[in-house]
Amino acid sequence: MGDGQLEQLQRFVVDAIRGGPSPVESSHVKESARGMTPAERVEVYREQFVLRHLKNLADDYPTLAWAIGGAGAFAALGTEYLGAHPPRTWDLQRLGADMPRFVQSHAKWDSSARAYDAARLDWAFMEIFDAPDAPPFDTSVLASTPEDRWPEARIELLPALRLVAMQSPLHEVRDAVRGGKEPAEPPQAEARVVVWRDRACFLRHVAIDAGAFDLLTRLRAGDPLGPACEAAARAAGEDAARFGERVGAWFAQWTANAWIARVRV
Repeated sequence: MGDGQLEQLQRFVVDAIRGGPSPVESSHVKESARGMTPAERVEVYREQFVLRHLKNLADDYPTLAWAIGGAGAFAALGTEYLGAHPPRTWDLQRLGADMPRFVQSHAKWDSSARAYDAARLDWAFMEIFDAPDAPPFDTSVLASTPEDRWPEARIELLPALRLVAMQSPLHEVRDAVRGGKEPAEPPQAEARVVVWRDRACFLRHVAIDAGAFDLLTRLRAGDPLGPACEAAARAAGEDAARFGERVGAWFAQWTANAWIARVRV
């Protein structure tokens, strides 16, 4: 078989598996010894491709499945997603990487903030699962850094940490779904959630104050601590001195949770 013939055969198999049921050329697939037609033989692989990948997506996106109406709606969405974003690698950990953007642009869900928030929350957990590690933070830096140098300090956060802002506390829905419970309807109240992988490799999440979330977002973007605090205080409509008092308590929490990877002065 020449290279051109092999490529043609590979393309046929891909198109047959990704597409719907269609006539199959007997020159490509023969009838089985047990009487299965060429089309029926290909359909076995097509069904397995869809079903297995849908199962993988459903495991990765439990909150999204709830947000759009359950397993049936998610199966329809997932099938469309697989048609637009088939696996590009053997690593199924990345299969749903385009789902948040797909939901955001999907005609049925593009106006649903809940669906988009749910997709982003679920994907945050997937991203931190195999995000890079960071060496333990040397807390002696906190005590050894002169006070007048702190405003220019740059805080590097844990690579396995994500910040998710949502219009409702969907992290509570995710907890219920994963616990096999029927979620209560979440209130329409903004939620700011940190998702991270701890030193023991457990995936964790916690809702935090909006001001703390804003500050973490600015620090992650590379802003020095001083300007980041000032900007976050203005955004919160708080006096800078009062806001600064709260920063100390936040840092204690962030250090305890190992969210800080490094402080550069």
